[in-house]
Amino acid sequence: MIRPLIGITVGRFLDKDKRKRIGCGPAYINEVALAGGSVVLLPPVAEDGSAQAMIEAVDGLLFAGGGDVHGSEFGQPHHPKANEPDRDRDRLELEAARLGAKRGLPMLGICRGIQLLNIALGGDLIQDIPSLVTTDTQHDSKRPLAHTIAVERKSLIASLIGPGTVEVNSRHHQALGRMARGLRVAARASDGIIEAVEADDGRPILGVQFHPEDIAADYPKFRTIFEWLVTQARRFRRSPAK
Repeated sequence: MIRPLIGITVGRFLDKDKRKRIGCGPAYINEVALAGGSVVLLPPVAEDGSAQAMIEAVDGLLFAGGGDVHGSEFGQPHHPKANEPDRDRDRLELEAARLGAKRGLPMLGICRGIQLLNIALGGDLIQDIPSLVTTDTQHDSKRPLAHTIAVERKSLIASLIGPGTVEVNSRHHQALGRMARGLRVAARASDGIIEAVEADDGRPILGVQFHPEDIAADYPKFRTIFEWLVTQARRFRRSPAK
């Protein structure tokens, strides 16, 4: 069976010895591989033509978690509680998401990734939940399962992890604000924070605010999210658009 090529966006970080590195958590790679995909890591470079070259090379994109996108990318001043952005990564991923949406490329956004997709398509963010939202829900938690979400029936994400009440992990302080045109809400936390979005016209675009890669080994139903991406990428690879 064809193993489609999934591009995973990665960020800059400091290792335990304070040396600069580029990469992502191994769980992203492992889950894509288990789902039947091959992986290429896409570094945060913003040279002219980089995003175009990347989306032409892959069969699907996974926008991984990471730091905060700069507020100027969605028409707001950068919030004092937001962390230092990687402007190269911001620009590369936003351009790749826009080009990918036009091309019909399968795209999955996780945590920062769902936020990136919403910004790329015209939406904005709540830049700091603790200071801007009144809530008792723990959105930044180390617990394996932090809170519940309500998954819309007949949504794409419901077909993957089930409709109704689902427990998820949670590790973020920002969230989707104004929704982009072309996306619809597919799940929310009890305080109204958006937890999943998908394309409203059937395009293969899915974003989740939680981290399925971190809990899929213990809760296998979350592996279906990566299986969906690989299946859609395999179809894209075989399509005339490719």
